[in-house]
Amino acid sequence: MSDSLKSNPHLQRWFTGVFIGLPVLACVAAGPPWSWYLLVSVGAAIGLWELHGLLFHDSLSRKWQFVSFAAGLFLPLGTYLWGITGLNLGLFVSFFAALFIMMLSTPIDSDEIGCIALLSFAWLYLPYFISFVILVGAEPQGRFWILFVLAVIVSGDAGAYHVGVRIGRHKLYPVVSPNKSIEGAIGGLFSSLLAGAILGSIFLKNVPMAKLLLCTIVVASAGQIGDLIESMLKRNCGKKDSSHLLPGHGGILDRLDSMIFAFPAMWALLKWIVADT
Repeated sequence: MSDSLKSNPHLQRWFTGVFIGLPVLACVAAGPPWSWYLLVSVGAAIGLWELHGLLFHDSLSRKWQFVSFAAGLFLPLGTYLWGITGLNLGLFVSFFAALFIMMLSTPIDSDEIGCIALLSFAWLYLPYFISFVILVGAEPQGRFWILFVLAVIVSGDAGAYHVGVRIGRHKLYPVVSPNKSIEGAIGGLFSSLLAGAILGSIFLKNVPMAKLLLCTIVVASAGQIGDLIESMLKRNCGKKDSSHLLPGHGGILDRLDSMIFAFPAMWALLKWIVADT
């Protein structure tokens, strides 16, 4: 990375965003469904590694590292193969397997219960929820709905950042995230509405605009709340970023935070609101 990029966080942010975003966009726009599964699996594995660093003060033993990453990869695989049934089955098998392994190896070590509890939280928070990308993609016009969510979230993040930097005066939730402002949140919502309306009118013409706007508001709100939730987790763990993997952005979790709850929300909307269109 050049010296100018290293000394300019804003340039780093844009460079990393383009470097990561363009391949992801190409994969979603033109790639086969199995490529979405691979994207989700890679994101889940890296995100779990970051979550281990946030949630555990001491390094996980090799036993629990293996169990955790195996579960993190099994959840997207089950979703890809068997849909929502496979996703729920993957979570059940992972939790059951962890308890079974504890029973065989360390049945009277009470610390292992806390370890399994944190691992279960990590599996639910990231691989489980992010696997809804695959479920959204399996719906009618699924490719465009994935693009819709990405457009709503990315434009909302960009709008919130730029509006907050320029005119942000009133803190949104300083206990959790002192840099976020009410003005930024409103700017992000309007940016999301604009992106959702434009993308929907081009690629989702069969969906009434009222439903598109409702989906946009729900997805954008889920994204902003997800962002705050990840900030809360990092703050409780005493970390500013989930890792330093992505220059200018932090870690994978810092990029996925807005999408963790947005895709489950989108899937529910497709089942309950858009299905009768």
